[in-house]
Amino acid sequence: MNTLKMFRTTAILTALLCIFTMFSCGKKDDTSTKQEESKNEQVKNEFTETNEDLLNVNYEYFYNELSPHGEWIEINAKDIGLDIKPGSTINEGSSGYNLALDILGIKTAYAQTDEQLFNIFVWRPFNELAATMINETPEKQYTPYNNGQWIYTDRGWYFKASTPQEDLTCHYGRWTEDPQLGWVWLPGKVWAPAWVDWRENDDHVGWAPVPPGAYIKDNSISQYSINDNRYTIVEKRHFIEPGVYKYRYQYVENKNKIMIKEMIKKDGIMIKEKTVINKGPEVGEIEKKTGKKIDVIKIKKTGKKDEVGSSAGEISVFSPDFKTEQNTRKEPVTKPQKLVSYKDAKKITKDEKDALKEEDKLNKQNEKDMKKEEKEKDKEMKKEGKEKKNDDKQKDDKQKDNKQKDDKQKGNDKEKKSNDDKVKDKKSDDKIKKNK
Repeated sequence: MNTLKMFRTTAILTALLCIFTMFSCGKKDDTSTKQEESKNEQVKNEFTETNEDLLNVNYEYFYNELSPHGEWIEINAKDIGLDIKPGSTINEGSSGYNLALDILGIKTAYAQTDEQLFNIFVWRPFNELAATMINETPEKQYTPYNNGQWIYTDRGWYFKASTPQEDLTCHYGRWTEDPQLGWVWLPGKVWAPAWVDWRENDDHVGWAPVPPGAYIKDNSISQYSINDNRYTIVEKRHFIEPGVYKYRYQYVENKNKIMIKEMIKKDGIMIKEKTVINKGPEVGEIEKKTGKKIDVIKIKKTGKKDEVGSSAGEISVFSPDFKTEQNTRKEPVTKPQKLVSYKDAKKITKDEKDALKEEDKLNKQNEKDMKKEEKEKDKEMKKEGKEKKNDDKQKDDKQKDNKQKDDKQKGNDKEKKSNDDKVKDKKSDDKIKKNK
C-alpha cells in the first residue's frame, strides 16, 4: 500500500516537473523571439528616416559645426506654398514649389502633405567652399559631391570631401537645389558613403545628390526624380582623381552633349548585410578605364572625433549619436542659434546675384577696354613698324645708291690709273728707244 502511494506521488511530481519545464522553455523561446524581433526592429530603425525627423531629432551637432561655414535658413509652410490644414496641397505657382516637392518627397503638386511639417532648417554653404571649376575659372556657386575624391571601400563608393564640413554633408542628410537659393542641405541621421544617384555609359559616369524626400525602405531607397542638370559627369578615366571637379565634362551647346536619359541607371544606396552601401559603377570597369589597380578601403565608424582620419587601408569616420525626442509642436526640438528667414535669404541671394552681375559687367567692360587698348597699341605699333620699315628701306636704298656711286668712282679711278700707267709705260719705252 505504501509502495503504491509512493509510486503515485512520484508520477504526479514527474508530471508537474514536465509541465514546468515545457512552460519555462516556451517562455524562454518567446523571450528569445521578442529579443530577436527587438534587435531586428532596432536595426531597421537605424536606417529609417521620415519627414518627422526634421522635427523630432536633435540636430544641434550639425547646427554648431556648420554655422561658421554657411547660413541656416528657416523655411515654414507658407514659404514653400503650403497651407497648414488637413488635406492641404502645394501651390504650383509658389516660389518654393520645387523645394517643397524635393523636401517632402511629393510626386505631384496635388499630393496631400504632412500638416505637421511646419518649420524646418536648411543649410546653405558660403561661396568660400565653392571649388568647382569650369574652364579653369572658379564657379561662384557651391556644388555638392565635387570638391573631393571617390574612393572604393567595403561599403561601396565613398566620397572623401576636402573639408570636414563637406564631409558631414556628404554622408548625412540630403542636398536639393532651389532656383533662388542654390544648393541647400537638410539634416539626416543615417550615414551613407554618399547619398547620390548614378548614371553611366561606355566612357562616362555621372552622379547627382539624392533629394531629401527619398528614404531607405525595405533595404533600398524609395523612388525619386532628379533634374538632369544636377548631374556631374566625368570620363571614367578621371573618376578616381583627387579634386574630381577639375574633370567635369563640359560641352558646347548642341555639340557633343551627353543626355542623362540615354545613360544607364546604376544601383546606388541600398542595405546589404545590415549596412548602408553605395554601389555605383563596377570597380573592374573603373580599373580598366584608369589602368590602375583599385584597393578596397575599410570603413570604420567612431564616436570620437580624435579618432577620425585615414591610415593604410582604412578610413575612420565620425558617427554622431542623434537623439529622437517626443515632440508635439510644429517646429523642430532644437534650432540653430543664428537663422535667416527664407525671404531674407532670397533677398540676399538676389543682391549677391545682382552684385555678381554688376561685377561680371564691369569685368567684361574692362576686358573690352583692354582689348580695345591692345588693338590700338597693335595698330600704333604696326604703324610705327611700317614707318620704320619705310625709313629703313630708304636708308638701305640710299646706302645702296652710295655704294654704287662709290663702286663706280673706284672703277673710274682704277681705269684712270690704268690709263696713266699705260701712258707712263709708253713714255718710258719711247725714251729708251730714243737713247738707243
